[in-house]
Amino acid sequence: MTLRDANSNAMAGSTGSGKINPTASISTDETRVECAWRPITPAEGDALARLLLERATAAPVRVVDLIDNQLGPLQAQRIAAVLESSPVREVLLRYNDIGKEGCDALASVINVSTKLQLLDIRGNGLTAGCVRKLIKSISMSTALTRLGLSANKIGEEGAALLFQGLEKNAYLTSLDISLNEIGPNGAASIAKLLALPASPLQSVQMYGNHLGCTGITAIANALQRNRCLREITLGNNNATDASTEALAEMLRENTTLEYLDLRLNTITAVGARNLAHDGLAYNTFLLSLCLSGNPIGSVGGDEIAKGLIMHQSSALTRLDLSSCELGPTGGMRIASLIAATITLAEVNLSDNKLDDEAAVVLSRSIVNSISISVVDLSSNEIGEWGASNLIDATQLNSRMSSLVLHGNNINRVVQKKIDTLLGERLSRNRVEQHQASLHHQQQLLKQVL
Repeated sequence: MTLRDANSNAMAGSTGSGKINPTASISTDETRVECAWRPITPAEGDALARLLLERATAAPVRVVDLIDNQLGPLQAQRIAAVLESSPVREVLLRYNDIGKEGCDALASVINVSTKLQLLDIRGNGLTAGCVRKLIKSISMSTALTRLGLSANKIGEEGAALLFQGLEKNAYLTSLDISLNEIGPNGAASIAKLLALPASPLQSVQMYGNHLGCTGITAIANALQRNRCLREITLGNNNATDASTEALAEMLRENTTLEYLDLRLNTITAVGARNLAHDGLAYNTFLLSLCLSGNPIGSVGGDEIAKGLIMHQSSALTRLDLSSCELGPTGGMRIASLIAATITLAEVNLSDNKLDDEAAVVLSRSIVNSISISVVDLSSNEIGEWGASNLIDATQLNSRMSSLVLHGNNINRVVQKKIDTLLGERLSRNRVEQHQASLHHQQQLLKQVL
């Protein structure tokens, strides 16, 4: 439900009995209240307060999502006061200048709420001093499982507070502290947190924190023996080739990490070789690797391909090498990987200056692949000849569900032809899956009877 809808209901004398405007956003198990990119009026604030306190309706509010509404500390405090006794499970107060007062009010909510599972307060310009009380409350919470603090200013002091607060917390599974300028010292605090044997964290996002080689190495070392984390984002952190030595060692030792994002760093062919031959070649758990925006070049692409081809027990299903300066030669090297792999399902090679010759080689690999289903070749230099070969390959490989060619030297008719082809295939697949499911149910019913 948008706040405009909520206000309309309030002005119409709604008692919150579930009679919601037809445009309300409702799913089977939750009602959303959301408002984005405009100030919230006093009347809408009153309507929101009444909605949050309503428990009698068949669909009480479960999610409050407010983005850039100029709330300020006072409005944030008012909302928090209502949240203390509401059944809301997810609160997102993003880009709203809630200040220390707003944070302290939310800390009080966390102290008493047994329902609140997600709190996202990104983009509020919060410092370590602003979140001190909040983190202390989170340390004792048994309900909150996801915390979003990205795009604030908590710095290394805030990272230290997070270690102190979460050291004994057994419930928080997701932490986003991207764009907080925590630096190498802050990374050391988070590394200590990840090194704890009982850490429950499964997802940590640290994009854009100026970690540098020292910070990346500290995180990688901590993850060697971590047995809970599934996903980590370390993009845009000035990671160098030297950083990849520790990352490769982590990949050799870690047995639970499934998603590794290293986009927009300064890893070259040397680092790609370290990751491929000293890390990926020994790892059987990682499912997704993102190196987008790293200048690994054609040589780096070749190293990645050779490392994964030689290591046939790799579990990797998704590889993102977009904007990696591969060139036609590098694209052909990845084509050999597509043909040889038995697990890789999604490959992103967009923005790599791939030409028709590379497209033809990729087409042959797509035909021969037993696993590939999604290929992104957008923003390259592929012409009509290369596109024609790719379309033929897509028709021949029934597993292909997506081929993206936008931004190449082809007309829109070609991309539309591809979209139509794949759309029809997906429709057929859904029908076949439905029929197979019905047949299976009928067979089970016969066995019971």
